[in-house]
Amino acid sequence: MQSLRFSAAKYPNIKRHVDVAVRAGWPRIMVLNRRGADARRAKLMRNQPSPPAGRDRDEYPAAVGRGRANGNQRGLVRGISPIGWLAHVQLVPSGENRSHGASLGNQLRRFCDGTRFRYSFR
Repeated sequence: MQSLRFSAAKYPNIKRHVDVAVRAGWPRIMVLNRRGADARRAKLMRNQPSPPAGRDRDEYPAAVGRGRANGNQRGLVRGISPIGWLAHVQLVPSGENRSHGASLGNQLRRFCDGTRFRYSFR
């Protein structure tokens, strides 16, 4: 299991969102699943209201982190067609969300699909 490190000072709203989502029952540990991430994100956001200027809709678990822990067995995902499209959504400042997404992508670059990971804020 890989721990991806993020600054709590730089990403306070993302950290707060992760904490809220985990308390609501979403998994702390995610499984890297790049394939289909765009389709999962698109379906999730389809019925979400448009965010106001300067805000983005952050999703947790991340679209690339909604994989299955044990192949086709019941795992860390919710929603079918496409598998794992459901997630917790919260508005956060656009700059923070985009910076966090870039950092997430950079940290995940070296791992293959199926890698288990979690966010660590310091």
